Formats: sequence, structure tokens, C-alpha cells
Amino acid sequence: MTKKYKFDDTDKTIQPVPIVITEGKCEGVKLQYGRIAFNEKDDGMELKFDYELIENPKDLEEDQEFIDGLGEILVSVLEDEMEEIDGDFLEETGETVSDENS
Repeated sequence: MTKKYKFDDTDKTIQPVPIVITEGKCEGVKLQYGRIAFNEKDDGMELKFDYELIENPKDLEEDQEFIDGLGEILVSVLEDEMEEIDGDFLEETGETVSDENS
């Protein structure tokens, strides 16, 4: 259940920047993520997060499927941010990345 999203940075005073879901049954939902935590579990990591709904135009129920979808979006955002940070670091240092599995 991959959802598309965009950042709504139209009001620069609102932090963290809200996210708007642009596709799927949650289209139009606008939210802000709050506290994020990773808890180690026996079989991996568990992502815990707080969020605040700003707009819920379809009055969707905040059930487990809804929350799991928000978690997928958050993971996507975090992955994108890590790639950007890695890219910026490599650009600044002039280092190259080698894949040990190649």
C-alpha cells in the first residue's frame, strides 16, 4: 500500500513541514509527524511515531491500516532524507561510494 505524498511548505512558519497524501484512499490527508522512535525487537526494528492530523477531508478512521500507511510514508521520507544527506556528504568530501557486493 504505497502512497504518494508531497511536502506542504507554503507556510514557512509551520514546523515540522506538513505532508499531504496525494494518491489512494487517503488522498487529501494532511499531517505532521512528531516524535519518532525506533525500538529494537527480536526480529528487527519497530517504528513508533506521533502524528497530528491537520486535515482529514474524507473523515477516515484512524485504524491500524491508516497508521501503517502513515508509517510507510514516514519510512519513505526518512529513506529519502538519508539518501540526500549521503549525497550531500559525498559531494562535499569528493568521496565515492563502493558497493562491496559488486
